[in-house]
Order: sequence, then C-alpha cells, then structure tokens
Amino acid sequence: MQVMIVEDQPLVVEGLRSVLAGIDSEPDVRCALLASRALSMLRGGLRPDLVMLDLNLPDAEGTSLLTQLRSEFPDVPVVVISAQDDRNTITRAIDQGAMGFISKSSTTSILVSALQLVMKGGIYVPQQVLNEASDARPPRPSIQDVADIGLTPRQIQVLALMIEGMPNKLICRELGISDGTAKTHISTILRLLGVKNRTQALFALSEMGIRLPRRTPKQ
Repeated sequence: MQVMIVEDQPLVVEGLRSVLAGIDSEPDVRCALLASRALSMLRGGLRPDLVMLDLNLPDAEGTSLLTQLRSEFPDVPVVVISAQDDRNTITRAIDQGAMGFISKSSTTSILVSALQLVMKGGIYVPQQVLNEASDARPPRPSIQDVADIGLTPRQIQVLALMIEGMPNKLICRELGISDGTAKTHISTILRLLGVKNRTQALFALSEMGIRLPRRTPKQ
C-alpha cells in the first residue's frame, strides 16, 4: 500500500505513519510538506493508492490543492485530514471531490476504520454530519451493491465519476457519451438515491455503506 501524506506538521505525519503501519505491515509512505512538492511528485509519475491531505499548508489553504488534485489526478483518491472540522468545511471538501473527511481529533480506531473503508472503495463522512443530513428523512437501508437501488452498469460508471468530482464535460469524454445522455443518467441517479446533488449523493452512499468499484488509471 502506497500512501502520500501532505502535511507540514512532523508530529501529525509520524502519528499517521503509525496508524498506517497498523493497517498494512509494510506501508510505502511518501510525504510532502508543501502543496508544490505534492504536485511535483504526482506530476513526476507517483500514483499512490491514497492521498491524505491537510487543508492548511504553508503554500495552499482551504480546498485549493484538493481541487487541483481532483482536476489533474482524478484516479487518485484523496482523504482530507483536518483540525478544522465544522460542517461547512466538511461539506466543501466533499463537494470538491474528497472521498472522505477525517477530523484530527478522531480516535485512532475511527481513523483506521475510515482509511480501511476508503481503501476498499467506500466513502467516509463523519457520523455527526450524516446525522445532521438525515434529520429530515427516514433512515436509509444498508445496501452492499449499488445495482440494488436500480442503477444500470453505465449509470454506476457515471456515479463513480460524479463521486470523483468530475464535471459533466469530463464524464462525457471519459465514457464517450453525449452531454444529453450524461444529464439523463445523472438525473436518474439522483432520483433513485433520493437526493438533489453530488454531495448529497455521496452522503447517501456513505449512509448505505455502498462501495463503488475503483476504476483502473489510464496509462
């Protein structure tokens, strides 16, 4: 398992290294203290199984680096690790394409569970955010296979790209479909999930415990 940690605090980096060692016997951990260094490593050909990203770096604040990573390297899943864990920050990170958000105040057991979930294709959203999002609706059933909610194989492909934060134009290019077809698929996906947008769709998938197939990076 190869993981890139983008974090400028050495103590946090060492703590994350220790957690990763408990998940994998020989984790290959690459570190970048700056956003510019992380981008340089990825542009140089590094393709980690996961990027663990802090939102406040000396040369990048907020979701600016996250947005750039999702744009340039959509095949690489990113999990945000941040001390700033209010609902707006979490929602903004998810909306920008993060596959999970883990507060730095989380317990080790939560951190391990969250990372294991994302590594297997799942999506991790803090329970308190899911609780707030579900206050106005009945609990969702637990579903293992996204096809069980009525999605076709093509719609599952579209959903996976939506969750990665891809705009419609790139989804069309990736799958070789027209804009009208993409919009039809997205409309159906949102209707079947009972949501109105991509972020709500991600929350719904997290609530139901659905894991999406990880696509193979292009060579």
